[in-house]
Order: sequence, then structure tokens, then C-alpha cells
Amino acid sequence: MKKGLLPIMILCGLWHSVIAQHAGLEQYYYMGTYREFTFVPVAYFQSSKNWYAEGRYNYEALNTLSLYAGRSFERKAAFSYVANPIAGVVLGRMNGGSVGINLEIDYRNFYFNTQSQYTFSVQQRSNNFIYSWSDLTYKLSEKFATGVSLQQTKLYQLNGAIEKGFLIKASYKNWAFPLYIFRPESSERYFVLGLNYEWQKNSAKNSIGQFN
Repeated sequence: MKKGLLPIMILCGLWHSVIAQHAGLEQYYYMGTYREFTFVPVAYFQSSKNWYAEGRYNYEALNTLSLYAGRSFERKAAFSYVANPIAGVVLGRMNGGSVGINLEIDYRNFYFNTQSQYTFSVQQRSNNFIYSWSDLTYKLSEKFATGVSLQQTKLYQLNGAIEKGFLIKASYKNWAFPLYIFRPESSERYFVLGLNYEWQKNSAKNSIGQFN
């Protein structure tokens, strides 16, 4: 675990050297009766020239580190968006590569974000998969939001799986605390708890998806 987290810690330490305009740390905890307790840390930053980098651990597979780089494209207006097409490597229990896009859209009190990717293994083709996680939330107040969530997974030569869920999200200053429940109607329901910190230069006011 500690060895896998070291590159993410190094990534965080580079924020100031690249004059990060936007950076964040996210920590997710997966838990459920029929699911092994898992923690998933994510670190990301966007430079002043809109270069984007992201590191994840336990995301693509257990005991696996992924490192991504790409370019950020954004528009800030009544209808705002941020798009980050990315490509990277996957190292650990699973070894290979991955390409994808992170997309955020903000309109009035509605916020939509999706993270989609195609990940392949150089060890075993049957481990290749397409995956996306999408949230649609509505801002109830300055500090609370609620919404729906959808995860879609398609493994190599297998039928796709869809997991539906709900979420509630509380925030305080630059901190956000999302709580998801997936498969709520099933005995195999599970929870995802997030502890996230986001920093943006010269104004959390312009941070898309933030509740300030």
C-alpha cells in the first residue's frame, strides 16, 4: 500500500513547481456486506498552462497504481464545462495502459460529471474493460447537494454491467464529503464515502462543482 501511494505523494509535491491553478486530493472508502473494504486515493492538478495530471491507486484494480496526463479545456459562463482527455499507464497487480476523459458541466443548480475510460492489460486480454462513472446532482443549498449516480462496466467479451445509485454531498469551504449508495434495492448494496479537498488559485468561487 505505502509503495503504491508514494508516487501520488510525489505528484502532490509537484503542485507548486508547476504553478498549479487547480489541484485536489480525494479519498474514497468502499464498504458493504458482500464487498471487501477498500480505500481509493486520487490526486490531480492542472497547471497554469492547462496541462493536467492525475494519479490513482486501487481504482483500475486492487494494488494497482495509475498515472495519467492530458490537457484541460474549459469554459466559464452561465453554462460552464471542463474537459480533460487523458492517457496513462497502469502498474501493479494489473499492468497496461488507459485512455479516457473527465468531463464536468455546471448549469445553475445542476452539476454533471462523468469519468470514462478504456483500460487494457498487457498480461491478459480478458482483463481489458470499458468503464464510466457519472453523477448528476442538484444543489439544495450552499452546503448540500443530492443526486443520482451510474456506473457502467464492460469487460472483454462479456456483457456489460450497470450499477445505479444515489448520493448526498455536504461541503465546508474547500472540503467535500460525498456519500454514495449503490444497488440500494439489493442485499448486495454497498457504500462509497468520500473525503475530498480541492484548491483553486485566486478563487474557490470559480471552481466548478464546488459548494462554497
